[in-house]
Amino acid sequence: MRRQLFLIKSCTLFMAVCLSFSQAIHADDFDRRQIERRIKPVGQVRIVQDVAAKPQAKEKTAEPPKGQAIYDKYCMVCHRTGLASAPKFRDTADWKARLAEKNVTALTASAIKGINAMPAKGTCIQCSDEEIKAAIEYMVPKQ
Repeated sequence: MRRQLFLIKSCTLFMAVCLSFSQAIHADDFDRRQIERRIKPVGQVRIVQDVAAKPQAKEKTAEPPKGQAIYDKYCMVCHRTGLASAPKFRDTADWKARLAEKNVTALTASAIKGINAMPAKGTCIQCSDEEIKAAIEYMVPKQ
């Protein structure tokens, strides 16, 4: 009888230890699953490559005309509206008299030195002579 009682107590103790160990393992597993669920990304990214699509030829973007950037930045303020008697952008009537007297090279020389209300090089002191010439060629009417 003692032996049976000892076995019952031993088995009960063994079962209690196993049960508590099992609960501890499951509690850790439960905590781990909760953490994984909380830090799981909201969405997923899936990249699909279209094998059938042919690579598109790069379209050549048209370069702005030479001198346009200088005109847009420095010359437009006066030459767009004719401020201070400046010849208007590509206006044939405004440029006719000037082009009759001077060619583009002479107009460039005048622009570099300054003429009438226009200061030397307009307002583009850092522009090279070639850039000033390109801006003038951009401004005069196309023939």
